[in-house]
Amino acid sequence: MQKSSKSIWVGYAIGIFCILYSIKLAGNARTFIDATSIFITVGGTLGTLVVSFPAEKLKTLGPVMKKAFHRQSFDLSKDIDTIVSLDETARKKGPLALEDTAEEYADDEFLKKGILLIVDGTDKDILRSSMEGEIYFMQKRHRQGHAMLDMIASTATSLGLLGTYVGLIPMLINLEDPTKLGPLMAVELVTSFYGAFISYILFTPMSRRLKNMSRDEVTRKELVIEGLVAIQENQNPRRIRDSLMAFLSKKEAENMRQQQNRTRARLRKVA
Repeated sequence: MQKSSKSIWVGYAIGIFCILYSIKLAGNARTFIDATSIFITVGGTLGTLVVSFPAEKLKTLGPVMKKAFHRQSFDLSKDIDTIVSLDETARKKGPLALEDTAEEYADDEFLKKGILLIVDGTDKDILRSSMEGEIYFMQKRHRQGHAMLDMIASTATSLGLLGTYVGLIPMLINLEDPTKLGPLMAVELVTSFYGAFISYILFTPMSRRLKNMSRDEVTRKELVIEGLVAIQENQNPRRIRDSLMAFLSKKEAENMRQQQNRTRARLRKVA
């Protein structure tokens, strides 16, 4: 079960609080509530979204947004240890011994698929192309979700500008009537405010978060592919570990080296 991410809630809370508190400091909060502005930004954005994407794609918008609120983290150091362990098993007992091991990773379909390809004796080039195909289609699905969020963000901003015209044109026509200038100017500015709020506070950060999550998932899967290909090539476990550590940050790689040194020291004492 995926856990909710605290960081996105904290980020939204900070952004929304600062905006609302600024409105309070500015004076009467009721001046920021305007039905015309809401219809232009929210209704217009919804309409353009429905026109731009087919119904089956729109059904995925909810799950895409929901994913942004889930915590996603990959322990690449643990993945390297897993790959090395699989390689040691394959070298000692043969590749067919990995078939039983694959069931231990039933919750990781990507890794399990790669292990079973090795068990089936799949050529390393076919193994790589098959696994990279999974990444390609995953990225394609992700881009469709990102496109909807990006469109909401860009459309809301543009409709804010449209609201400016809606308020500005009648205002210029009624310059001789001062009583109408205030309400029309409110429509002009509040609509721009709504558009900027929807775009820059809500949907642009959400889209960027999901893109970062997608990149992290791709990096993890690329590590798994390199590791599985190395197992297929029957490479030495230490060589595999050293090559896969290139996927880690400097701090992660140093921590992993220190852990290896401590493990070797314990083994020497036992011996």
